[in-house]
Amino acid sequence: MSVYRRGHVYHYEFVVAGVRFRGSTGQTQREAAKAVEAQRRVEAKAQVTEHGRASATGRRDMTLGEAAERYFQERAAGTPSEATTDYQLENLVRLIGGGRLLAHIDDAVVADFVMRRRGERSKRADKTHPRSCRCDRCALSPATVNREIEVLRRVMRRAGRAWKTRIDDMPNWDVHMLTESDQRVRELSADEEQSLFAHLRPDLHPLVLFCLLTGVRKNTAITLTWRQVDFDAMVIRYRAKSRKPGGEHKVIPMTGEIAALLQSQRGHNPVRVFTYICKRGRQQRRQGERYPFSSSGWTKEWRAALRAAGIEDFRFHDIRHTTATRILRHARNLKVVQALLGHSDIATTARYAHALTDDVRAAMEMVPTKAPTVVSKKTENN
Repeated sequence: MSVYRRGHVYHYEFVVAGVRFRGSTGQTQREAAKAVEAQRRVEAKAQVTEHGRASATGRRDMTLGEAAERYFQERAAGTPSEATTDYQLENLVRLIGGGRLLAHIDDAVVADFVMRRRGERSKRADKTHPRSCRCDRCALSPATVNREIEVLRRVMRRAGRAWKTRIDDMPNWDVHMLTESDQRVRELSADEEQSLFAHLRPDLHPLVLFCLLTGVRKNTAITLTWRQVDFDAMVIRYRAKSRKPGGEHKVIPMTGEIAALLQSQRGHNPVRVFTYICKRGRQQRRQGERYPFSSSGWTKEWRAALRAAGIEDFRFHDIRHTTATRILRHARNLKVVQALLGHSDIATTARYAHALTDDVRAAMEMVPTKAPTVVSKKTENN
């Protein structure tokens, strides 16, 4: 049986008639995972009977499983969004069926996918909440479902245009898109910032402060190497999240404060800039020594600091929002913030336009008016 663990959950991967099928079993026990894998294999054999048949137009048929694998290899492998795309494709194959022909994916199939996906829980769901809970933390957001619909659309369009695959009836994608709430912009106040650093472990301060000064994403900061830091040119070069293979090249100018912060980390590690002090020795790590950050190993410490500081509804990514909002208030120029954050479309940066409310108020107060002055009755009586 071809099952393997990824985190705490077992996944399956096998090939039937030249088509690769893979996905999550949703099981944490190996025997239960084998049973799910066996059922998926039976379903795959039943679905793949028409695989490879050419249509009357000369275009060949392709299953969703085959298309997902090819799309991943051609468009996602090696990009910063590789893991995200893999997860999205896995959900599509799991709920629609890897053996279903692309020619048979119509509006009804997409609508069924949306319904079933909306009924699932978020990966960030609170484990203490019942499985039926649909609070903001536990429920799957409309944006998550929409991004997966967009991936399916890209797969089918590429299959039809580049791979000359038969697509009988392209779904009407717009009717399946869910209404998304306004984009969330949570800013860290000055008091919250002071309280956060007061309760945060000292060895985590440099990493958090660097993100607050530069607005870079968490992964960019924890993977920052000394080769990317140019003290002579006073710039930091890195690859930003992008669909381009390897990511998009970005440059951040260093201020004196940023340069001093980075210099303070010299000598801790020959490769990585930011490190933490190991508090408990385990898995070949010695207590008291410094090691590079992992993507999530220090999340517990971060959340504990937020709780102790009394800061609610704040994610690490909100540090990026805080930086953008503060710079916009001082620069009063969306283009500057767009360049700093590396947004390809200024419409994405426009979410921070609320920071210019003071400018709008000042402009309103400068407009002359001939309206009579409003005088209260109390003043008239006096």
